[in-house]
Amino acid sequence: MEIQSTVTADQLFSTIFQSSVNVDYVVNAALTRGIDLYQNGDYEGSVAEFKRVAALAPNSENAVKAYNFAGSAYLRLDKTDDAINAYKAAIRLSPSDDTLHVTLGNVYMDQSRYTEAETEYQTAVRLNSQNITNWYSLGQAYLAAGKYDDAENAFTKITQFSPDNYSGYYGLGQVDYKRGEYAEAIEQFEKTLEIKKDFNYAYVDLGYAYADMGDIDGARQQLKILNGLDETSSAGLLSEYIYRNSSPELLAGFTTGGFNVALGPGTSLSTLDSSLSSPASSKYFTMDFIFSKDMDMASVQNPYNWQINRAPYGKPGGTYNWGLPVSSTETQISLYPMSVVYYPDKLTAEVTFQINQNASANGTIDPSHIIFKCAAKDAYGNAMDESADEFGGFSAIV
Repeated sequence: MEIQSTVTADQLFSTIFQSSVNVDYVVNAALTRGIDLYQNGDYEGSVAEFKRVAALAPNSENAVKAYNFAGSAYLRLDKTDDAINAYKAAIRLSPSDDTLHVTLGNVYMDQSRYTEAETEYQTAVRLNSQNITNWYSLGQAYLAAGKYDDAENAFTKITQFSPDNYSGYYGLGQVDYKRGEYAEAIEQFEKTLEIKKDFNYAYVDLGYAYADMGDIDGARQQLKILNGLDETSSAGLLSEYIYRNSSPELLAGFTTGGFNVALGPGTSLSTLDSSLSSPASSKYFTMDFIFSKDMDMASVQNPYNWQINRAPYGKPGGTYNWGLPVSSTETQISLYPMSVVYYPDKLTAEVTFQINQNASANGTIDPSHIIFKCAAKDAYGNAMDESADEFGGFSAIV
């Protein structure tokens, strides 16, 4: 007896429907597991689940989500090329999603692939021209590529359709800073902070701009604000930048070799050292000077970057010999020292110079009004602060 099996249309539809429901269940479960694994730091495991989602539902919205999450997981695993491919796959499924283009553009930016980043951001802007993030991202790509006019136009767009948003002004400040227009940059950064007072990066950039203008006090004011906000990381960045860009100063001078700068006019050379009691005798003396920061050793140790002079009229510590006529017994120290040794661990230079007694052994000098001037550069190439590049015995620092 032949047995025939017949399947009605309703039964067939029911079977297909149940199969579809089962697939959707598996896909949703895999996506959920993948997200959980990602959040728990198991990026390899999460990628496996996201691949399962894409394989089971290759053209679905869940596949877009899976590729997007997979891209993030690959970045965590330092697999940049795999991340890029994942984001590209998501874009193929959802090409009109501007956020996906921005995400891929961000990866290119991190890789310094500015042309490719620019392309993705331009696409995002074309898809959604009212989105601030899209314009800001495009402006940053232009800025990184040195296209300052294009960057300015992008950031200006933000200020036009969203004047209360700080990001456009911040971007314009960055453009001005890159152009070396520091006063204009400061104006834009200050406008940024008027809108968003807790935007700490703007304080850092303000400090940079002030420092590059030579206004170290202005830069230190921004550092003070950051310290008050307990922004340790940002304050550390600015503090290091101020240190690198500030001009070195002479903080103090002292003698370890017998040249007593406390002695005034008419001091006999034999008072400085008994060996100078003999006619035509000579003696090496040393003065030590402490700098405010790390110095370039070759520059400091070059004797021609130092000068030893009598204090001229108008010095804060007074004129040599208090301005009175200098007697014929007065001794003149050589303009340049004999040698200079720099001790970087102490930020100290030891300056050696020679004093010669005359033939009558009655030479005199005014140690308190001998000026030591330094024209050395620091380890970062900055010249000495002209307000603190001299030392005189009477005034300590001139």
